[in-house]
Amino acid sequence: MLAAEQLPGAALELDKRTLRFSMKNSLDRGGAVVWGIVPTGFEAYAKESLGFLVKKLEAIWQHLCRKDIDLQQLLSRSLLSPATCCLVNPDGGQTVAGAFAMVNSLSRQLREKYRLS
Repeated sequence: MLAAEQLPGAALELDKRTLRFSMKNSLDRGGAVVWGIVPTGFEAYAKESLGFLVKKLEAIWQHLCRKDIDLQQLLSRSLLSPATCCLVNPDGGQTVAGAFAMVNSLSRQLREKYRLS
């Protein structure tokens, strides 16, 4: 896919509508969304915080809700994961292990906040 700045305005708007429509249809059919939110690259991971990741996800969710995606449906069908798996970090697998631990912490925090089971 082309970067947003490479698309003409009309095509970009069509692409956004198509994505929203596809996501809504997928959720309505029982599909899930996997949020690859926690970086596993050594430098990117070192700059992240749990609070920032919560804010980033909530901003995305709020945007989707303004586009007619139901928040409770979205939350009930959401999974969290590391963004990638990067085993070439200078610290071996420590950053990746930390990223998985951060995914667990992020999940716990969001489950408590939104009262998810």
